[in-house]
Amino acid sequence: MFFNLTFVISFFVFSFAFAILINYLLLRLSRTLGIRDLDDKMVRWAASQKPALGGISFYIIFLLSIIFYTQFINPGSVFRDFKFLGIISSISLGFLMGLADDAYNTKPFLKFVSQLLCGLILVITGTSIHLFNNSLIDGALTVFWIIGIMNSINMHSITTSVSLFIIVAFLIIGAKNAPFNIYFVIMIGVFAALIAFLKFNWHPSRMFMGDTGSQFLGAFLGAMGIMYLWNPPEG
Repeated sequence: MFFNLTFVISFFVFSFAFAILINYLLLRLSRTLGIRDLDDKMVRWAASQKPALGGISFYIIFLLSIIFYTQFINPGSVFRDFKFLGIISSISLGFLMGLADDAYNTKPFLKFVSQLLCGLILVITGTSIHLFNNSLIDGALTVFWIIGIMNSINMHSITTSVSLFIIVAFLIIGAKNAPFNIYFVIMIGVFAALIAFLKFNWHPSRMFMGDTGSQFLGAFLGAMGIMYLWNPPEG
């Protein structure tokens, strides 16, 4: 228990500091990043428009959390877990769709299709809500849940605060029933990244999370919600 608590605190501090560094670097890069040509300077990645780059740090810390777990806690085991790979794929697709939307203002239909695919990936790989004794209905409910969460998360500053409280609830459930698994470590990392982002998003804000962050968080919280709220682990 002492080792686990020490590691949790150490990993949180490291993730927080690394996320701060990433956001500082992104702010410096935003002076030119996202300006596609001389006649197109009003883009969401331009520094004068408060760049929507905060979500990139969320995803980097998310990946870093997986690397830490597989290197120092349980080497290599999670990559043989088809369910876990599906969760990574779904969250990554949400992040990439948000990144594309921030860069190119993609059509709403394309965003909807990507959200639909995020839900389908989870269902196909075994992450599904278990409410009815019918896999088809449960699968449809899972897809509806993911699409709903991804659309309910927006780019306003309150999103970060709400997401933090939700992750705290997941961590409490995880600490009681399934402590220190891969999902627990990832949530610590994302929690630290969100707190680090608040430094840049608090009034007067210098950075937004953009659709990159909101779509990532939507997919992430949706998947974790299935794991910890709809189908809570048994201790």
